[in-house]
Order: sequence, then structure tokens, then C-alpha cells
Amino acid sequence: MNLFLRSTAALLSALFLAGAAVAKPQVATLIVMPQDLRQNPQIISDLAARGINHATVYLNWSDVEAQEGQFDFSAYDPYFDQLTQGGLSLIVVLDMGGRTYFDAGGKRYADRTTVPDWLYKQMPGGIMKNFSGHFTPQPDFVNPTVRDLSARFVRKAVAHMQQRYPGKVLAYPIGLQEEHEIKYGQTGYQWRDYADSAQVAFRTQTGKSQPVINYTNDISLGLPRVEPLLYTHKQFREARLKEATCFYADAIRSQGGRAMSYFGELFTAHDAIYATSVAEQLADCLDVAVIDYNFYDGYSLSADARVLPMLANYMASVGYQQIMVGAYAEQWERLKKSAELLPVINRTLSTALAQPKVIGYEVGGLQRQLDAQRAGTIDLEKLQSLRVQPVVPATARPVPRLAIGILASTTNYYVWHGDRSGGVNAHREALLAAYEVLSAQPDLAVHVIGEKNLREDDPLLQRLDAILVPHQAALPASVKQQLKAYWTNGGTLVQDMRLGEFDENGKPVYDWMHEVFGIESLHWNPRGGIFTTGDGQFLRLKPSRKLYTGYAAMVPRPGYRLLAADILRKRQGIMVRGPRTLVFGFTPQMVDGVSQDMWKKIFVREILNTVPCVAAANCKASVQSR
Repeated sequence: MNLFLRSTAALLSALFLAGAAVAKPQVATLIVMPQDLRQNPQIISDLAARGINHATVYLNWSDVEAQEGQFDFSAYDPYFDQLTQGGLSLIVVLDMGGRTYFDAGGKRYADRTTVPDWLYKQMPGGIMKNFSGHFTPQPDFVNPTVRDLSARFVRKAVAHMQQRYPGKVLAYPIGLQEEHEIKYGQTGYQWRDYADSAQVAFRTQTGKSQPVINYTNDISLGLPRVEPLLYTHKQFREARLKEATCFYADAIRSQGGRAMSYFGELFTAHDAIYATSVAEQLADCLDVAVIDYNFYDGYSLSADARVLPMLANYMASVGYQQIMVGAYAEQWERLKKSAELLPVINRTLSTALAQPKVIGYEVGGLQRQLDAQRAGTIDLEKLQSLRVQPVVPATARPVPRLAIGILASTTNYYVWHGDRSGGVNAHREALLAAYEVLSAQPDLAVHVIGEKNLREDDPLLQRLDAILVPHQAALPASVKQQLKAYWTNGGTLVQDMRLGEFDENGKPVYDWMHEVFGIESLHWNPRGGIFTTGDGQFLRLKPSRKLYTGYAAMVPRPGYRLLAADILRKRQGIMVRGPRTLVFGFTPQMVDGVSQDMWKKIFVREILNTVPCVAAANCKASVQSR
């Protein structure tokens, strides 16, 4: 980019960032059910006093169209009237995904869902199946008849709400799944869709049956299980999700509404099951996207404040213009620990809200539970503890000198589903730690990017000075070629360990882009080591649980510099730099113990030292001062 244009754009961006957290309106919402109004007649004023200005509500298809072709909103109008007349705006979930039915008093009905009974009876072949071949409550959104009937409900509902509550509805989330997130839902890991129509479509496309990915891959054990159809299956499922989501978004927009969708946490051990990487493909179809996190890693509670800010950054990178962040405490509430989570929710939401495209937040899981069959009302004492405010720097933020992308490849998480190496998902931890460390640097503009952003015509890619690939051990050859093209065209590439050592189906290729990164050979050392730098500094690396393995001892090719040499084997070491390339044989941002701060500083310093200076005098002075 032209230096003048780069500097001007960076200055404008910095000025906007400094004021955005104060100037922009903030959506603050939580789920408000009919029983909340019944159990607490003052609930609306109580919520407003605690900073809530929106209510997330559900509009059930089974209530609105109990008889086919007869639409009746009378059960909802008084409820929504009360909310809007009390000063709250609405987020209206169009619930047609088969969620368990609750009546207006909060009573749960195990034998009813939010889908009309007549649809189940009329369309027995239009219902999804799980991988065990059992029917699920969810309609098959690809079935033409089911789609026509459900889209009619969507249009009728949006038209009614737009007419009755003009200017009061922020958006209409598409409730395709019983979890309401745009993914393939699961219950007890019986994930879908394996309906007959899906099986036929997949066999027609590939000549094979859909694979069942009900196992885990652990990178600390070495090779993953190779699944030849893994990537093909991913593309098949996501193409169907995208097509359906965009279809319903068009139905919402046709009646003057704004389309919205929820996305569960991305880049997790369970991404292969959820198929959430479709998030990269839906930015043009959705007006508002909610990215959420329930502070649970699939195995245990995880009070991690880094997740939502990182995910919000990623959603902006892949093209969403209006983003909300959702923090849900239901997993903690079940164990009576949600009060412990509230300070973390405050911190994570406040940090995420400072990002320019984040317009607000939703909180959930703060409802008291009366008993197994009845939902209670909102716990106002806990809600009172939330003090969510965008983080505003005390002084104007300096103009970022460099723009760096952190690649978060969904393909990598598909291969390594279920990974718990060293008790954590090492890939997720490397990504979060890299984002945490680099985004704390005032002269770096950090963007968490997806595979979508690696296309040559992507505007964000053209602004990046460097791309870091944090422990993305499984990548398609096409992605590696895109990274090489970025480097060939003048960009800087950094990897912290194991870039694309396996392909998109888990097959080992034994290559970390050796030619680009100047790796002559490498071997794994399962223990720690002591290394020396060119200026005589000694660096110690100890084994730790988070590192899950030792380190890769690398021998550089001619023309590449060994930055940290083994004190016993001088030709090999753990950091190699070349022309606009840097490779670590471990993950320095994840080091535990007394040396962790030192390794994080080295991580940042060596990345900066690898990027050619944008403005020679400034850059050189800044780097030398570190």
C-alpha cells in the first residue's frame, strides 16, 4: 500500500477507535420470557435500571400457526406490547427449529416442540435424522415443502411485527436449529443431518455415504485418524446450511426486517460436529451476527475472558458489519457457580465492545430454575453485578505501525476435533494466546482472519504486513499455496509450530512449507533444552502441560539464520528467520512458568524484527528500542 495512503488510513482508523466506544449506541439484551412478566410485574423497569434496553423474545411457529394456514399472533401481542410500551426494543427469534416447548408460565412439555404438530404428521420424511438414524425434532430445511411452509411463517411473522412495532425490532434471528445457532445441532453428540434426502444428495455428489465423525484426534499422540471424506463432508454440510440460511434471510428482508443469526464458539475441539465454519460464508446474507460463548470447553468450566474479543475480531475480518457478543452462564448456573463468572463476563464483554463493529451484547443463563419442569425468572441480583462498559483508553491510541493477521483455519479444527492434548485444545490455546499477546501491542493492528481472507482480492489481505499461522497443523494444499502467494507478493509469514503438517483430511505431508521457511530438516526433542542467541544470551525452554510436546529442532537452509541454537548441537535450534519469514519450533506464547514473560517478549520482538520497515526511520528506531 502507498505509504501516504497507509498512514492516512491508519490515522483515521485510530481517531475512530478512540471515540467509537463512547459515541456508538450499545445494544444490551437478555432473554425475557412471558413467565418473567408474570412472576415480576416490575421486571421491565428492573431491567432498564440495570442497563438493559432490548429484550430477546421467541415467536414460536407452533403457537402462531397451530392450524395449517391460520395465523394468530394474539398470544404474543400483549406480551410484546408490554415490553415495547415499557421502553424495550425487541430481538425476535423466529423459532421453527424444534426446540422443546415451554408455555407462558414456563412449564416444559417434553412431547411438544416449537414446530406445529401438523407439520410432523404431514411431512414424516421432511424431518432430520441424527447419525444413528433416529429422527430429531428438527425439520429438514432443504426439503422444498418444509421450506415453503416455514418461509410462509417467517414472512407472516415479520410482516406482523414490522407493522405493529415499527422501529422497535432490531432484527429477526433465524431459528433453524433447536439451539438457534447456525450449525448442525447435536444432543449427546448425535449430530445431524443424516435424513434420507441428505444421504441421497451426498451419495449423488461423492458416490459414498456420509462419514460419521464421532471420535477424537489428539495431536500429542502423533498422527490423526485419516478421514478421506472429511473436507468434502464439511463443504457439503456448509453449502446446505448457507443456502438455507440465505433463503430465510431473504424472506425476512422481503418484509422489511433485518436478518440475524447466532453462531456458537468457533475454533473449538468440537468444530467438526457443529459445522460452524459456515460463519465465513454468510456475511452477505446477515445484517447482524451474534457470536457467543458459554464459558465451557466441552469438558469443564472455562472462565476465559479472551474468547469473545477474539471471536468478535474474527467476525469483523470475515465481513460482518454489525456484530453482537453473547455471554451465557447456563453451564455455570447448573453447578451454582454463575456468581463467580460475573466478573469475567464484565471483562470479556467490555473488551469486545471496544471494537468498532461490535454494536452490543446479550447475556443469558441468569434465570433461576424453579424445578426440573419449570423455568424461573431472571436473577436480578446477578444482573445487578454486571457493569458492562466499553474499554476506553485513557489516552488516544497511537497509530498502529503494522497490520498483522492471525490465521484461524476452520479446516484445522475439523481435523483436530476433540483434541485435549495436555488437557487443553492446544490449537485453540495457541490462537487465543497469540491474539492476547499481539493485540496488547499498541503499534500493531491485529486481525484474526479466516481462510476466506487469503483470497488475492480480499481487501483486508492487501492491508496486512504480516500473517501469523498459530499452530494450524492441518491445512489444505490450496491454503498453503495462498500463503505462499502472499509471501511471494511481498508479505511476511510467521508460524509458531507445525504449519500444514497434515492435509485437510488428516493425512501427513511432513512439510511445514519448508521451502518458504528455510527448513532443511527437523526432528522432535521430547524434553526441554538450552539455547543461545547470536548476542550470547542463554534461553531455557522447559516442558509444560500446555506445550504438550517438546520442541522441533530445526536445521536451516543456506541463506536462513538460526536465531536460537542448541548449546550442544550448534547447527540446529528452535527459531529460524529468512527473507520475510520466521518459524518457531514450539509455541512461545504458551510457555508456562517463570520464563513465560521472557518468551512472550521474544515472540513479539522477533515477529517485529522479521517485518520489513514501512517507514524506515520510525520502524528501525522502534524495533531497536525493544
